[in-house]
Amino acid sequence: MVDVCVNKIIKNFDTDEEHLILWISPENKYGYWHNLSGKSRTPKRFEIPDIIQGQADGLYEIEDFIALDTVRSEETLTIKEKDHRERVWCVMQPIVEAEPDIYERSMRADILRVATEQNGFEKAHLYKLLDRYWRTGKTKNAFIPAYHNSGARGKQRESYKKKNISISSDAAIGKTLTDIDRKNFATAVNKYYLSREKISLKATYEKLLQHFYTVKSDDGKLKMLAPYETPSFRQFHYWYGKNRDAVSEQKKRNGENTFNLNGRGVLGKSDFGMMGPGSQFQIDATVGDIYLVSQFDRSNIIGRPVIYFVIDAFSRMVTGVSVGLEGPSWASAMIALSNMAANKVPFCNRYGIEIEEKDWPCHHVPASLLGDRGELESKNANNLVNMLGIRIINAPPYRADLKGIIEQHFRTVNTTSVALLPGSVKPDMAKRGGKDYRLDATLDIRQFTQIIIKCVLYYNNHHYMDYFEKSEAMIADNVEAIPAKLWYWGIRHYSGALRFYPEDVVRLAVMPTSNATVTPKGIKFKNIFYICDRAVSEAWFEKARSRRTWSVPISYDPRDMEHIYIWNKDEKKHEVCTLLDWNNKNAGKCLDEIIYEQRMEKFVGQRMKSAEMEAKLNLNSEIDSIVSEAKNMSNGNPVKSKKERLSGIRENRRHEKENMRTSDKLIAEDSNVADGQNINRADESGEDISSILQMIKRKAEERLKK
Repeated sequence: MVDVCVNKIIKNFDTDEEHLILWISPENKYGYWHNLSGKSRTPKRFEIPDIIQGQADGLYEIEDFIALDTVRSEETLTIKEKDHRERVWCVMQPIVEAEPDIYERSMRADILRVATEQNGFEKAHLYKLLDRYWRTGKTKNAFIPAYHNSGARGKQRESYKKKNISISSDAAIGKTLTDIDRKNFATAVNKYYLSREKISLKATYEKLLQHFYTVKSDDGKLKMLAPYETPSFRQFHYWYGKNRDAVSEQKKRNGENTFNLNGRGVLGKSDFGMMGPGSQFQIDATVGDIYLVSQFDRSNIIGRPVIYFVIDAFSRMVTGVSVGLEGPSWASAMIALSNMAANKVPFCNRYGIEIEEKDWPCHHVPASLLGDRGELESKNANNLVNMLGIRIINAPPYRADLKGIIEQHFRTVNTTSVALLPGSVKPDMAKRGGKDYRLDATLDIRQFTQIIIKCVLYYNNHHYMDYFEKSEAMIADNVEAIPAKLWYWGIRHYSGALRFYPEDVVRLAVMPTSNATVTPKGIKFKNIFYICDRAVSEAWFEKARSRRTWSVPISYDPRDMEHIYIWNKDEKKHEVCTLLDWNNKNAGKCLDEIIYEQRMEKFVGQRMKSAEMEAKLNLNSEIDSIVSEAKNMSNGNPVKSKKERLSGIRENRRHEKENMRTSDKLIAEDSNVADGQNINRADESGEDISSILQMIKRKAEERLKK
């Protein structure tokens, strides 16, 4: 049953307890869960048929789970928090990945005993760390220290002194480290641990003590220094965790060639088998063989789209898709990864396509993700490991065959679907005299996305894969080699690898991060303005107007810029920001489209400013001409004193008004009594009538002067 998967909560109405599913067996018969309501730190086994029956009887309810404390982007973590997480993860990783043995009491005891001997951690402390890891959804971020829950903010701390401990006391093991000790640590690690002999860190610590913290007795035997003069293994392990160079370690312990072949191939367990849907998803991109036009101006050709697909390696089901304009990169890959965990019904509705849940039932997170070295080597991919617990597998260079499943899907889409569309790239396009098919471009990016979605729905539900190698169990059950049917069959038999995370959590984990600016006009990002409840309640915009602007860290989804997300480091949560009303023209548009529109507006603005400047220069020239004419007319006037010119302003104004009225009256009279014969004559001879009217005006002005 799809709902019974890892990271789902099973609520028992009889006991009012909530259990978080940690692991499900490959054959989908039993699993282990952790009681979130009680104080027990150990998981318990449950039978899946019992859960299914209990849900049908109304005893159980299946709910979504989210651990807010672990939903932290890497950019919001301090160096101290990252260091602490990495040190703990170095110890806990082999423990938590020992599934399902770690869930069984007898085997768990042996695993923790070995970890205690190797790392110096107390068993009780390991149980505490395990409990936190399980309660928070099995992610690396579970080991981020909860500093915000510690101490008493605003209260005076009382100083204390370390208790005096007798030198002979066992509790005094370990010393205050000096630079000499750290130098000894580095020497021992380089000489013994970073070598092809591959001795353990514990054995390296023993070599350290042998060479630097012993003296020879009279009988020639080595004698350890006093405990307070000897560093403990815990101190040595802590120092190594802080100064570890993983790349150098692998090269020196395994050899350069082995590192180049396998060093970047796997992050996590490398031997994880593809036992059912979700064991491994594959992601890759291709450039569509078609040219698109702009949504804003359909006469503009905007080039070829970049298509990302995420495919389940077990069933060949397409679980995620994205179509964008940005070249293969993390910004493009994150859209497909976000879509991977999204409910496909509302996703298709946004593009005007009506489907049911059964038509595209994929909204899960895989156990591992295989991709090219490019996108998944990005630092942004760390959130997939730390927040979602996905194992990242990078295909080595020149090994495209490792992701042949998705490569084959690209060939299917480009040759059977895209090739028939207007604006598609044709083989003779590059030939001399060949037709330029770019001019046939008709589809915009939204319309092309609709076509890709329909192609995916056809492929998932109807495409028969005659090349698919069925297992014996598939043959026995007579399963048709159609992705959707293989998916459902795999869920019934091997659904243990599928995991659920809410879409918002996955989106936050994969979104690119940046900084926005708080301004008096709103929260500004890429010249787009937003608002949120926190900004209003804390009067951000008023403060920005009275003082100055400031930046805030955000996450954003390039495919839909209607919202951005502000990270609140103090409260360990995010605020959703929406577009301001006057900026709603950007609603539903991707970042590429908005940037394109902004550039076009800027180009048009520059062109209009050039025309405006030309008109302004002509205006200034005409004004200068009029002023020059006025100055020439004033040169012939009789010279008057300053007093004479200023004393008669009011009287001069009155005479000017009377003269203007008389002038207008005479001009009107002369116009009314204009000689019709002259006008007719002018009309017959072709003379301009306007010249006759100007002559009448001059006569009226002469009469006024007389």
